[in-house]
This record gives sequence, C-alpha cells and structure tokens, in this order.
Amino acid sequence: MLAESTTRPTPKQRHQISLEELLSLRHWPPARGGRRERMAIRDGHHLSHIRGRGMEYDDVRQYQPGDDIRHLDWHLMARTGEAYTKLFREERERPVFVITDLRPTMQFATRGHFKAVLASYAASMVVWNTLAQGDRVGAHLLGADDDLLFKPTNARQRVMGLMAELAERHYQPNSERVQPISLAAALSKAERYLSSGTLVYLFSDFHDVDAAAQQHLMRLAKRCELKLVLISDPLEEQLPKGRRYRFIGRDKEVSIAAGATQQDQYQQQFAQRIAVLEQLHQLRGVEFAHWRSAAHPLFECAGGDHEHA
Repeated sequence: MLAESTTRPTPKQRHQISLEELLSLRHWPPARGGRRERMAIRDGHHLSHIRGRGMEYDDVRQYQPGDDIRHLDWHLMARTGEAYTKLFREERERPVFVITDLRPTMQFATRGHFKAVLASYAASMVVWNTLAQGDRVGAHLLGADDDLLFKPTNARQRVMGLMAELAERHYQPNSERVQPISLAAALSKAERYLSSGTLVYLFSDFHDVDAAAQQHLMRLAKRCELKLVLISDPLEEQLPKGRRYRFIGRDKEVSIAAGATQQDQYQQQFAQRIAVLEQLHQLRGVEFAHWRSAAHPLFECAGGDHEHA
C-alpha cells in the first residue's frame, strides 16, 4: 500500500501523454526502506524452481553420497550429530517484454483516460521498474500504421528511444492505406522473438482476440509467463438505452438504434471477449486483469473521479 502522503503521478491530459511524463516515471515508485515499492503486477529478478548452486538459500536435507561437502550445514550437524546438505535455488535473470497496443481502438475513452494512455503509462512503469531491478526489458509497440520491436536491453539510451516512440505513437494519424496489424499477427511475431522463460506483459483492449490469437497465446503460455491486462471503456460493455448511435470508421459509417436486441448482442460480444481471456487465465503461468478507463489501479485521482477496481 502507498503511504497516505504519497500520490501516484497522473497524466496531465486524458487523451495523450508526453515524453516528459514517461521519463519522469523512472523516479516512481520512490525508494523506501531500502527497496522500491512495486506495482501490483510483478517484475524484476526471479528465482527458478531448479535447485542448484545458486545464491538463494532454500532448504536442507540429509546428506547423500556425492553431495558437495562445501554445502554441508555444519551448525545443524553440530546440534543434531547428523550430516545435512544446504539446498539453494538458482537465481536467474529473466528478460521482461512489454507488448503495448496503441492501435486506433485504444485511442478512445468516454470516461477517465484514453485506453492508450493507460497502456503507455503501465508499460513505462514496468520498463523502469524492470531496469531498477537490473533486468533487461524489451517492447513491441502496435501502432496505427506499423509495429515496432525493441529487443531486451538494460542500456538507458535504448530505453530512452523506446520512451520516445511510445509517446510519439499517440500523435500518429491512422493511414488510409495501411491496415493496423492484427493482434494475431503481432502474437505470431512474438512467438518468433520471445525466448523461453520471458515475463510478458500485454496491455490491450483485445478487440480482435480471435481464434488465431488464442492459439498464439496458448503456445506462448507453454514457455513464457503471461500477464494479460484488458483495458476497456464503459461504452464497450453496455450501450446507454434509448439512443441512436453513429459509428465512424476509416472507410465506412454505421448508424444503429440501441434496441433490446442490439443491446443484448452488444453485451454478449464483450462478454465473449472476457470469457476468452478468463479461459486463458486457467492456463499455468497466465494472469489476467481487467482495467476500466475510469476505474483502474494506476492513478489516485483527486476528487474521487476514478474508482479503483
């Protein structure tokens, strides 16, 4: 928990975020008691379950022929008169990778901050916290016209470049000639560049999480730890009743009256999206969180405008 006197930084604008704000997050969370307070989603060094000659003490067991005598627990032997061997868990660096969805559907919110702002903010916090822990961090940015890949690194200069691109993608208009990369295509790429054991964060609205995307996520879950964060707006879950709505896309316009049938279909579509992610959550090593644009864990906003999920 945060101290009462500590306020989480909040973007100055709800629809976009500046490079200066993303860079300022390298000082957050503030150091306290010899450690940095972490986000609810974990990051940093990890201990493997492989027992070996690591630096992290785990347990003891009775001595067995062939055990390294350098690992004998002499103090326990002195108390019990029996030989015991110390066991260790090997500490291994694990790269962290952040897939951040900044496609056109993320540039939206009827309440709170734009989904893309939340995704960028969360991705930046993961990046800076990972660097603070001494691990390498990489990123895959999904934009309106293209996608950009940053290989895992702990070099500050390269991370600065990542932050610049993360901020810039809020200002790029969607091209009339280029179709944004699909989630399935992005995850197909991820299967090729992600190494086994990588900790992967995916911030998205998952609006196109189709069967192909599900298959890619299931395959990734077999060799990576996945943290899936769905970011949605209240209007995506339920349309207000008794109104006519006009939706404008890149190449077409649709006008609908939100009657009972349309309401049910609309709600079912969103419920199906949640169901897919909940099903993936059942897989080992997969975590799932649902953040709403006006109710999420990132910011403490003055006036109580944002409820915390």
